[in-house]
Amino acid sequence: MKVDYDPEAKSVLFEFGEFRESEEGDYVVELANGMCIVWFHNDRPESIQLLGDDRYIAALDEAAKRFGLDAEGLRAGARAAFAAPNREIQIEVAAD
Repeated sequence: MKVDYDPEAKSVLFEFGEFRESEEGDYVVELANGMCIVWFHNDRPESIQLLGDDRYIAALDEAAKRFGLDAEGLRAGARAAFAAPNREIQIEVAAD
C-alpha cells in the first residue's frame, strides 16, 4: 500500500492499488463524521483518506473491522507517513 501525509491539509491518504480514474459503480463510505473516507471499486476498498491528523486514527480500526482490512498495517502506515510528511511511503504488510 502507498501512504502519504500532507501536514498542510492534515490528511493521510492510503492507496491499495494503482491510481485510476473513478468509474461508474465506484462509491464512498464516510466514517467518524466524514473524517475518514473509504473509496470502493468493485465493492472492495481502494483507498482511505483520513482527515484531521491523528485525532481520528481510531477510525482506521473501524474501517479495518467493517471492510476486512489490517488495522495494525493501517496504523503502521499512518505512523510512517506522519514521520515522513510530504513523501509517498510504500509499505507491505504480510500475513501474521
